Amino acid sequence: MKHHLRVVLITYRGAELLDVAGPSAVFAAANRFAGKTLYEIIVASPDGGPVAHNSGIELVTVPASSIAIGPHDIILVAGADAKPLSAAMREPELSAILRSAARDAGRFGSICTGAFILGSAGLLTGKRVATHWAAVSEFVRLFKDVRCDPDALYVIEDRLWTSAGVTAGIDMALAMVERDHGAAVKAAVARQLVVNSHRPGHQSQFSDLLVAQSKEDERFAGIVNWLQASTSVPISVEQMADHVSMAPRSFHRHFVKSFGQTPAKFFEKLRLNAARKLLEANVPIADAARQAGFRSDSAFRAAFKTQFGITPRRYRESWHI
Repeated sequence: MKHHLRVVLITYRGAELLDVAGPSAVFAAANRFAGKTLYEIIVASPDGGPVAHNSGIELVTVPASSIAIGPHDIILVAGADAKPLSAAMREPELSAILRSAARDAGRFGSICTGAFILGSAGLLTGKRVATHWAAVSEFVRLFKDVRCDPDALYVIEDRLWTSAGVTAGIDMALAMVERDHGAAVKAAVARQLVVNSHRPGHQSQFSDLLVAQSKEDERFAGIVNWLQASTSVPISVEQMADHVSMAPRSFHRHFVKSFGQTPAKFFEKLRLNAARKLLEANVPIADAARQAGFRSDSAFRAAFKTQFGITPRRYRESWHI
């Protein structure tokens, strides 16, 4: 690559500090590993000067309007909690800065709820994006012409890069490093930062287990933990119903109402999550399939690809470069 890239992190009063610090740490680590400037890092705001973030820590920023944006620039806007985010969405200068970036930058995008600011600037129509899982319903309500992926850690659409909450910005920055300088540099940066070498963008923001436990009611007390501990063996809906002392038809009906999916589908997702963890631990694919209760390798591969959007082999390789 002939030119180093310039990363401009756009922030504002009350923004999430980690949305700025996380990606900048990745790009700075890439510079240290290379022993030269791969990325010039600039923190900018609409007015410049000291900007207080959500933690109370101030960052010194340059005026974003003073930056001539070009094809070697990456422009990323930080997210925030509801009140400062709402104020930023109404800031005309910030919207103008981002529209200019969308037109001229090599890449532009957002960290976490920064997607709301891009949406308010009219930059996401017809696009697929990611944002923090807790903000998805509000995002969909406000931006009906944007496809928000509720599970993705980050989403890449041509020059547009958007990530989910906070630490997912680190994953997206690592993906940028890999695209620019290869997997070896990305892996070295991840080791320096003591983070996973790569959490692929399609990986869920949070596990089905946590979501299910948050929805579990008294009728299904303990069933999630029981199913999680039993992924290696076949369990029928009748056995699940018996576990909670309910008639099968009644159990099925109430389970779907509580969890938004059938018992069989939910159990399959738990088994796939178990297999995924085994692959992350470098267990061979056939062994991971059997230990997660799949009796057919082909059925496992098909189910895994459907659930996670990637083959088991590619997923395992992404964790073990």
